[in-house]
Amino acid sequence: MKITLLALTMACGTLSAQDASSPKEAALKRVTADLASLVKAADADGNGTLGKVEFRAFAPAARKAGEAALNAADPSIAQKKSAKDTKKYDVNADGKLDDAEKKAMDEALRLKGIKDFDWDGDGQLSEREKTAMGWAGEGKLDGLFRKVDTDVNGEVTQAEIAAGLSTITGIKVKKV
Repeated sequence: MKITLLALTMACGTLSAQDASSPKEAALKRVTADLASLVKAADADGNGTLGKVEFRAFAPAARKAGEAALNAADPSIAQKKSAKDTKKYDVNADGKLDDAEKKAMDEALRLKGIKDFDWDGDGQLSEREKTAMGWAGEGKLDGLFRKVDTDVNGEVTQAEIAAGLSTITGIKVKKV
């Protein structure tokens, strides 16, 4: 069963970002407004639902859209992260990152991303370590797919995605 954007709008409330009470809510509403196009882009077979493989393409795109919407709703979030990074990696304390400091930050972030899979501690991933890291990523996405696939039929509809959008995008809104 295909769900129209109108049905999603009715299920999720108004799509106006101005009506949101927090930047996170505004970001989720913005992603909800773009949901049909995000699903369509990942729907390789054109059946209006996403299987596991299609969902693996959709989830990172939805997370990226959520981050962009959150930064658009509250630019201070990106500014705070940038200021935190600058403070952490600005060795010469001049208030900005020069090329060497940016390179050091990029390397630190790269190492942080691979630390759980760099079993020999050499700072590089062997083919075996890369494979394990890939499997772990697929496992996380499969787990997310299982959370979203509420009717457990192996396909997720736009309605199921809309219901699980906070989990997919990583944008958590406190419920009152």
